[in-house]
Amino acid sequence: MPSSLLFGISNEGRVHTLSTTGSMWRELPYVGQEFKKLSAVPHFLWALGGDHQIYVYVHGLDIPIRVKEEAYENERWLPIEGFTSRLLPTDRFRFSNADGTIDRSIDKIRLPSMAWQWEGDWQLELTLDGQPLDHNGWTYAVDFPATFHSKKQWKSCVRRRLWVRSRRYSAMNSWCAIAPLHKDATNVKTINQTTVFYSDMSEFQEPFIDISVGGQHIVGTEPGTMLVWAVTSHNRVMFRTGVSSKSPEGARWNHVQVPNGCEVCQISVGPTGLVWAALIDGRALVRTGLNRDNLQGESWVEVASPGDKLRICQVSVGTCAMWAVTHDKQVWFRKGVKGEAAGLSEELATGCGWVEMVGRMAVVSVTANDQVFGVGADDRLVYIRSGVCMEDLTGKRWRALRAPLQVSRASSNASLNRDKFHRSFNTLSRPSSMVEQSAILEWEDHSHSAPTAPTSLPVDLSTKIEVQPKNPKAWSPVHSVGSIVGTEVHPDTDESVWSESSRDSCIFAEDEELGWAEYEAPWSWVEAGACTVDPNQLPNWFGESDCGTTNEDLEQPWRMKILEELKSRLPAQDAYTSYEQAIDTTSWVHTGEARVNLKASEFVDCVLQLEWVQNMGTLTILNPDGATTMHQFSLSDITCVRLCSEPGCPRLAVHVPRTLPPVIRLQFTSDNLLEEWQAHFTTTCGKIQDALGKPSDESVWAITSLGDIFVWDPTKLEANQLREDEFYIQKYDLSGKESPFQLALHVGCSPGTVITLTGCIGDEAERIGINLDAPSTYKLRHKAHTELENTCLHLNPRFTDSCVVRNARIDGKWGEEERDGGNPFVRGQEFNLRIETTEDAFLIYANNEYFTSFRHRLPSHSVSMLSFWGKMQPFKVIIKSPTVIIDMLDLYWRQLGGHLRKIESCNVGVTWGIGYDHTAWVYNGGWGGGFLGTLDSQNVHPMTDSQDYRVYENQRWNPVTGYTSAGLPTDRYMWSDATGKQKRTRDQVKLLSIRWQWVSDWMTDFHVPGGVDREGWQYAVDFPSTYHANKQFTDYVRRRRWYRRCAIATTGPWQELGHTKLLDVSLQPVNDYADSVVSVWALASGGQAMMRIGVSTSNPLGHVWEHVNTDQPLSSISCGPYKQVWATGKKGCAYYRLGITEEKLEGEKWVTVEPPSGGQLKQISVNIIGVWAVDHRGHLHVRKEITSVFPEGTHWQTITVDPPILNSAPNTTGFKHVSVGKTQVWATTNGGVIVRREGICPANPAGSGWDMGIAGNWQHVCVRAFS
Repeated sequence: MPSSLLFGISNEGRVHTLSTTGSMWRELPYVGQEFKKLSAVPHFLWALGGDHQIYVYVHGLDIPIRVKEEAYENERWLPIEGFTSRLLPTDRFRFSNADGTIDRSIDKIRLPSMAWQWEGDWQLELTLDGQPLDHNGWTYAVDFPATFHSKKQWKSCVRRRLWVRSRRYSAMNSWCAIAPLHKDATNVKTINQTTVFYSDMSEFQEPFIDISVGGQHIVGTEPGTMLVWAVTSHNRVMFRTGVSSKSPEGARWNHVQVPNGCEVCQISVGPTGLVWAALIDGRALVRTGLNRDNLQGESWVEVASPGDKLRICQVSVGTCAMWAVTHDKQVWFRKGVKGEAAGLSEELATGCGWVEMVGRMAVVSVTANDQVFGVGADDRLVYIRSGVCMEDLTGKRWRALRAPLQVSRASSNASLNRDKFHRSFNTLSRPSSMVEQSAILEWEDHSHSAPTAPTSLPVDLSTKIEVQPKNPKAWSPVHSVGSIVGTEVHPDTDESVWSESSRDSCIFAEDEELGWAEYEAPWSWVEAGACTVDPNQLPNWFGESDCGTTNEDLEQPWRMKILEELKSRLPAQDAYTSYEQAIDTTSWVHTGEARVNLKASEFVDCVLQLEWVQNMGTLTILNPDGATTMHQFSLSDITCVRLCSEPGCPRLAVHVPRTLPPVIRLQFTSDNLLEEWQAHFTTTCGKIQDALGKPSDESVWAITSLGDIFVWDPTKLEANQLREDEFYIQKYDLSGKESPFQLALHVGCSPGTVITLTGCIGDEAERIGINLDAPSTYKLRHKAHTELENTCLHLNPRFTDSCVVRNARIDGKWGEEERDGGNPFVRGQEFNLRIETTEDAFLIYANNEYFTSFRHRLPSHSVSMLSFWGKMQPFKVIIKSPTVIIDMLDLYWRQLGGHLRKIESCNVGVTWGIGYDHTAWVYNGGWGGGFLGTLDSQNVHPMTDSQDYRVYENQRWNPVTGYTSAGLPTDRYMWSDATGKQKRTRDQVKLLSIRWQWVSDWMTDFHVPGGVDREGWQYAVDFPSTYHANKQFTDYVRRRRWYRRCAIATTGPWQELGHTKLLDVSLQPVNDYADSVVSVWALASGGQAMMRIGVSTSNPLGHVWEHVNTDQPLSSISCGPYKQVWATGKKGCAYYRLGITEEKLEGEKWVTVEPPSGGQLKQISVNIIGVWAVDHRGHLHVRKEITSVFPEGTHWQTITVDPPILNSAPNTTGFKHVSVGKTQVWATTNGGVIVRREGICPANPAGSGWDMGIAGNWQHVCVRAFS
């Protein structure tokens, strides 16, 4: 679980934070303002200042808050003038939004407040749906509104182009003042010995007395939505509109009426938007009717206090919990509150009764996962409620936090009691927690800091310093060191209000400015809205006050004496060597019942018998009687054991590609029994294949569609093949093979390759043939593929003509024959044929004597098959190659624990993964986890991931009843998948295994591509079609998507990396030495490009993210050599990064590269041997003519989906993912097969054919570390 923050306010009004990965309170730098109350969600902190005004603090974001402003410039063609800005009265605005309904004049678009800054000037968007436009950016259509195209036609009467400009929130890590209800209370205010003048005293200010933020988990709202509620000194309830992660300040305050006679004094909003408010008379109000369409809710419902003489003075709302404190400091829990359904049910919002808790608290605060914190009423310590879980939301007892306080010397020397504050900069060593990198230490503002007042202010109480704003119309309730001006009005200029003499951010002071102490501050407030605590693994917040303990204390003589005495009690290591082993582990048999599927038949009952003897094993599948054998094979034949379960049917697929059937599917009665057999298969096959311990740095990683992680370690293969002179040798015994025969070589004939064939020619042979074949070429004609064979070398000894014919075949056509040199082969005798490959020819040796040569007519790298025919008996084939020989069917795929969606690695041992929930994970060098026991695992940690199940509800319109679920006989199922071909109802959806748990109920999905209406429906003319949100006259069908979220809890050798969600990641070492800096490029969930700083073999997690500006959101990114970074945009374009050097790894700018004709790129991979990409249709493309002078290349070459790919697995139509290594290109098909590209060479960078692997339901592969 990544680190999160608990906030607190001391009795002096100073704000402190406590990280879940740390053990010490740390003070935020003092900026001249004390605070009374706090409310927080992750990364956003709202506070009530001592001046009774509201402030917001944005922190810990790896990605800057950037908003792109858009304005479409529209023009119409007139007969005389041509295209002009003079539009018809019925036309849209000259500058408008996309649909033309809103005026978006460029000169009227201003910054929302002084907390924002423009990033550059207005620029034209020069792409349309991934296709490049001309330098003017115009797109053309027949009329408004219509579909716009990049090319002007004779009927194009209107045109438009898009202007864009980005603005950045520049008040990161700073307190930003929110404008009050009435501007301005006074005309002068002194803060931190600084006099700030205001310009207007004409209006009366209404101060605030409470603030609360939440609502980040409201169903159906846009991601990043937040709700902010406040209470004024007039006991009015206010709602802040427009607050989101893209607009931290919101737009304006709206007054929310309360019932007559109700005066609100405190308010709380939970993560699901549920709002409770405490009244002065002790009652409570609950807001009902709140949903995605009405974030303010509809009405209030009154809730009585726990007792007649008890008054509620404070409330705190969680997801499924509501806690309150009465005036006598007694704590109460409200039963029956369900925040997720509170918007639909008044009963679930108000609960059903009060439960009195033991303990006296001044304040309570509930987290998003319903953990509870409080401030003791008597001792003013911070407490946590232990034992809180979904089964018992009230918990067990209160437990005090014992975390020391670390404060800033500059801000607190004058106020802290020096008798209680012990500094130890010189004499004592500091506790380790002081140098921990908690999340707060990563609050770096990678943009310009907020405009602030001068930092070097004289500390003289008798002197007043005037800070004159540049813009006197702008309002600020506070202006001091580290604060920023906030204003409701649009500024008259884009410049900062205050002089830019200082741009320091409000982050922690340097280490020399900090002290530590065993000081328990009297707390006045605690805020846990941004804190996520695992109740089963609480943070290190409860240690005793031992900050001064040093290593010297641990080495005291009395400690060492006790340690030696304990060691002397241990028995000698060899005390039991003379005893026999209690259990013989060299041989054993494991038997169990299951069901088996052989030869694609139905599952039948069977008995499994796994026998292990010494270092070998056998699996026998017996009939139900247990006596007769149904099937048997050696465990050494297994190349992969993977999960292929379906809901309610725990299943394993055992791949034995060299036997028949090549895949054996086993079904078990329970998930526990399946995991037991899965563990047996993994451990025994691992011993046979010598695949134990940590995989090597060159390993190839792959992931199935179920999220299971597999790895193939090539080091054993390389060691077995390496024989002499750094060449790899593979021998094939062909005794007993009959002619004709084909042998897959699995390696091209690169220069230096030697192929030796021995055999015997028949006595009656007239001619024989020996070919080095290349993959066939396929051409699509009339919706059918025509195969055109290719042969790189054809040797045809003809005994009647006493010659050896040499030739080559290209696209099915033979070339000119070569016949000179006689015939060194003799009928009835053995022969030895050796073919050596050079740069320009094949050198042919017969019976150890040079015979002739044959110049290359096709690239020799494209050789993939050795075939021979005629009356001859082959004996042996020996291949000697400078590159490793890889047979894709013989690779042993070993499973590691965890659950991921994609994985990326590099050849220095750094491997990253991304889960289905976009959480980033880093491989920690361990193994095992998941279904494997602790004895077969090392360095594993808990791991979670989540997925959504989706079903579609389909309806058709008829004149009588309107839209109904009664469709036509030819229609799709009324409850189906996205294609409509598979019937899926919500009741039929079941979890895959016991490791999965539902975390939500079925909900309407309001974030479907194409948009939805208020009820989640999409409309179309008919099934299937393009769907849109607004119903039109011709729409006869509609659909809406339902989803339900589930989560998996497992273990694996992975460590979670921070809060930032990732779409894609790519790693490449900058240098070749062992602990080289690794260049890590990634995409955040919004498509923003980032770089991870400080990643290396010794520090695979790195330190901090650095944002890289991008004009368009990206969908995929890849770096080969660290200077070569490519990406694909969400609109289908490709981008190349210019200006990357070792000193400037982030580069300078992006260059747009046009996509292939008719295709929109969705994934890209780049390395030394080329740039490869997959488009939205599943086609594969390679970039041609990439040079050092022209690194972005000239054009794309499309690799067609030929019959070998289409026939590799059922339902295969194209490619899903491609991975490019230094010498290899691997890909996965949408049918779940891993394939390797053959024949790649400088003369043919696109390669010539595919080497097929097993159909393992693969969805992702990474070969980037394999060199």
